[in-house]
Amino acid sequence: MTLSELTDPLAAYVADFKDRTVLVLGDAILDEYLVGDCTRISPEAPVPVLKVTSSRRVLGGAANTAANVVSLGGHARLIALVGHDEGGTTLTRCAAELGIELLAVDHGLTTLRKTRVVGHHQQIVRLDYEEIQPPSAATDAKILALFDASVAACDIVVISDYAKGFLSASLSQAIIRRAHEANRHVIVDPRPQHREYYRGCDYLTPNWRESRALLRLADAELTPEAAAVIARSLASELGTHVVLTLGAQGISFCSRTGDEEFAMPTLAREVFDVSGAGDTVVAAFALARASGADHASAVTIANKAASVVVGKFGTATVTPEEMLHDTDALRLVPRRALAQLAATLRAKGKRIVTINGSFDILHNGHVHILNEAHKRGDVLIVGLNSDGSVRRHKGASRPIVPERRRAEMLLALRMVDYVHVFNEPDPIAFLKELRPDVHVNGSEYGEHCIERETVTRGGGEIYVVNRIPGLSTSRLVEAAQSSGTSVSS
Repeated sequence: MTLSELTDPLAAYVADFKDRTVLVLGDAILDEYLVGDCTRISPEAPVPVLKVTSSRRVLGGAANTAANVVSLGGHARLIALVGHDEGGTTLTRCAAELGIELLAVDHGLTTLRKTRVVGHHQQIVRLDYEEIQPPSAATDAKILALFDASVAACDIVVISDYAKGFLSASLSQAIIRRAHEANRHVIVDPRPQHREYYRGCDYLTPNWRESRALLRLADAELTPEAAAVIARSLASELGTHVVLTLGAQGISFCSRTGDEEFAMPTLAREVFDVSGAGDTVVAAFALARASGADHASAVTIANKAASVVVGKFGTATVTPEEMLHDTDALRLVPRRALAQLAATLRAKGKRIVTINGSFDILHNGHVHILNEAHKRGDVLIVGLNSDGSVRRHKGASRPIVPERRRAEMLLALRMVDYVHVFNEPDPIAFLKELRPDVHVNGSEYGEHCIERETVTRGGGEIYVVNRIPGLSTSRLVEAAQSSGTSVSS
């Protein structure tokens, strides 16, 4: 299978980014990094001494969202407050170098700037240069004039609110209203203290901490179940679609009516720095929606962009080439994208094979049945029981390996083309979406399995693979426990 076949139809949306323009409004920040070696303590005070070896300045805040739009291949217009100072000059130059059309509004204050001092890849201190004052009516009028002159030439609108003096309640509502009059969707990257500013927007993209604060709840442990509840509550209370970013746990989505919900685990290889990752998610999601992607496809693309950027140091951007170089995150398919994936594959004349299971503690028996399944057609799609689904089947002590890692291991196998994680106790809904040509089962379940009726009704057949005697995850766990070995180590 070629790369283009593997990533269709998502790659087609990414390819369309070059024809899309995103209008970004919000708090533009100049991010400065002072990097060096820290090997001694100052004789003047008990503080480390940093020998600066390099420095760099990049766009942050709303400007980083615009920078990500451009790096992903799109076009960006940025309406922001910029002061008449050295920081403003640098920010303007950085925007011009990237090809961002900056529509600057002079508010007579200092340009927002954050200086991070970093030694041995560890942030030591951050210095914030800012003058935050309530937005004036005159400034709001200037911003709206620029917005009115720009919105028709753009495909989608993003409000990037860092609560640094750009956004007022009246300005936010005017932007949302006028964008809708121009038939443009509005995505808001929010701050909890401005909760009421965002009513009427189309999409809200908070992180876990922000989402709980928006609901006026105390911080709590992040779990997939808790994330789903929070996304649902936000969508209901604010009447908007919610794209809830969950760091290493991916993204949870809930539509404003609650009829579309799904979770997308991340496949980031390494989390190096989360600075600006939310800006990347917003930029990628905005471009994907502007390119016609459905919600599941747009979240998949945004999730992939985030998984790349968190592996970089500091405020950073992502390119389409980086997103498509490692296709694992694009091969992890959400429920809403299954039917479209199947239609795309069938249009190419591909024979679809499915198999499902927990695949907890991957062993030779799993590899054997996956190899046999792969031989039955052109594309093998694995339905993977989620952690919650496994617990309902096998008890609180399972799974040993969390779903994110189980998905990674499956996608690393050459015979597996796609993986879908399902929360239900059985794969029936998964199979109804795909209507496979062949569904493969192990001999312990046989041909007369619960999947048979669904598969045959869709025109497919059941194929049974004889299992390797004595090989099962449960037996491996029992053997490890009886020998005193920890199965979680």
